[in-house]
Amino acid sequence: MALADAQPTIRRRPLERLARRLHQYDEVKHAFDFATPIDRSRWYVCPTLTPLYYAPVYAELTKLQQRRYNQLTALCFSELIAFFETTFIPSVLAALAASRPAASDDLVQCLQHFVMEEQEHTRWWRQLNRLSEPDLYAKSENAIVRLPAFGQLLLRQMTKRPNWFSFVFWVMLALEERSLEISRRCIQLPTEEIEPRYLAIYRTHLSDEVRHVQIDWHLIERYYAARSATMREFNARLFRQAIRSFFLPPTRSAVCVIEHLINECPELKPLSNKIKQQLGEVSTDSGYQQMMYSRESTPITFALFDRFPEMHQMRYVLQSYQPQVGVQHDGC
Repeated sequence: MALADAQPTIRRRPLERLARRLHQYDEVKHAFDFATPIDRSRWYVCPTLTPLYYAPVYAELTKLQQRRYNQLTALCFSELIAFFETTFIPSVLAALAASRPAASDDLVQCLQHFVMEEQEHTRWWRQLNRLSEPDLYAKSENAIVRLPAFGQLLLRQMTKRPNWFSFVFWVMLALEERSLEISRRCIQLPTEEIEPRYLAIYRTHLSDEVRHVQIDWHLIERYYAARSATMREFNARLFRQAIRSFFLPPTRSAVCVIEHLINECPELKPLSNKIKQQLGEVSTDSGYQQMMYSRESTPITFALFDRFPEMHQMRYVLQSYQPQVGVQHDGC
């Protein structure tokens, strides 16, 4: 069987269908138990999603150390998700209201609902972190993630100009497909191994993000596909650099997780340099790259890479990507 034949058909849902069903989601009320103390004897996230899992030194950690590393990484994930849902996504969507030509009524409805759901998600992640580590999050919502002020300023400026910097919609798509993969892997763990509040939120987040990925696809159609070849190439270069520098390798946040772990487990100090060195090397590991971005974990993103010739250069950034020229998906 040819590789192209082995890939499932990927379909883009029409905007009118997405908008027509929004009221159904409004009727669903989510209530999570943020009162019962967290169960620290379990994983907070699937271990295969954590960067250090792909480093040889991971096997040198005790089971207790591995579990605590897992829990701290989950806290970091929650901070990062909340950051992008409060800073990155709303600023992009707010810019759409002032963009010309005016967006369709269906798109506006979808985006308004999108923002509302992302705000709700942010509340979940932050409440979950406070429940997990009340002392750590007593004064700040960001105890692990520290983003440079210049980087935050640059991001805000770019996301306010989607007609020029349409690569931000590619970033949204890639990150939200990654979020789907996080939820899928966590849901597949044996129920008794993962903390029940985390599992409940991953399940709910999964259903919402499926719709959001579809909306991201429509945004790429509107603000990227319709632009000139020169503008697409410019934004493809920006996207490649963003993935290569910020969204593929373990960054400063992953190192902060290690520092928190060593502070809590001082017996790991002799391994500190080794852990950080190997953490910095996992971005070239094939298993890590497959988990992060692949046709299995980010199928829509890869299908759209195939469609645009300028995106075929992603094969030089992602080991798991090879263009499939001629493969056609519904809506691509």
